[in-house]
Amino acid sequence: MTETDYTAIAAITRLLQDEIAALRRGDLAQVEALVARKTELSAALEAAGPAIAAALAADPSDTAVRQRMVKLNELIETDRALLERMTQVTGAMVTEVARIRDRHGLRGVYSAKGTQRA
Repeated sequence: MTETDYTAIAAITRLLQDEIAALRRGDLAQVEALVARKTELSAALEAAGPAIAAALAADPSDTAVRQRMVKLNELIETDRALLERMTQVTGAMVTEVARIRDRHGLRGVYSAKGTQRA
């Protein structure tokens, strides 16, 4: 593995830690600000994938690389879970707002036949 590969792993690890902290704080502006860099670093990590796999295959006892990858995987899973939960909550909020709007708007006052509801 090259130094660039180690740098890519370290950079995306730091970014995910920052994003997870921002998600937990509810700082969506910071999450949005990290999107472009996250995309860039993900591409760099993907490009480093063959070198990382080769390094792990060449020296299975290399715990440093293995530990970095385990940590990165844990962060990716935490980030995914937080983003998924956020998406579910947002979807539920949209559904609830639509339900309230329909109930208290014209759709809740008049029936399909145009007669006023009780």
